[in-house]
Amino acid sequence: MATPRIHTKPSALLAQLTQAAVGIGGEPAWPATAPTQADVNAEATNLNNDLTEIETMKAQLAAKRKAMHTKCDHGVETMKKLDSITDALYGPDGPEKENFGLPPKKKPGGPSVPLVQVIITKVTDGTAPASIFVDWDSVDGAAAYQIEWFMNSITGTPIGNAAVSESEFEIHGLQSKVQYWIHVRAIRGSEYGTWSDPATRVANL
Repeated sequence: MATPRIHTKPSALLAQLTQAAVGIGGEPAWPATAPTQADVNAEATNLNNDLTEIETMKAQLAAKRKAMHTKCDHGVETMKKLDSITDALYGPDGPEKENFGLPPKKKPGGPSVPLVQVIITKVTDGTAPASIFVDWDSVDGAAAYQIEWFMNSITGTPIGNAAVSESEFEIHGLQSKVQYWIHVRAIRGSEYGTWSDPATRVANL
């Protein structure tokens, strides 16, 4: 694929504007009706400011996501304590557990909820360079999720995989500007759900 004469990718366009301003400044016969060096420099400055702001927002988002996960972990520990207390008060299968947002536990031997196919809802740039953030709907009865990613298509051996307890994951260590295919499935012990339909995205710079 030929390199575009005028870039639309912000970082590449910024470099092009910067170079253009230098060219204008060194051109003695530059037309009075054409964009001036100051005009082009202003466009480059505005674009650079927006790029800097976006990078700051990415860092803030990463910090917020980490804080959210920490608070979620604390919430899980609190609910585990409530689960244990309500087990002692009402029994593991007592309907009173519903009053605390906890469904009664099924007695051993009861039917388990089948693991349905995962639905990927979002695939975006990650917070770090060459990363992809994947989000999907949680599956009832899932103990965890398995995620795999491939280069070029969902065939052969994945180039990476992970098992996670939450319904989201950020893939790191990818190659910038390379397209990746991703799928996810729910797991519970030795039971595996159906793989999701594949999602694809080009890794960010």
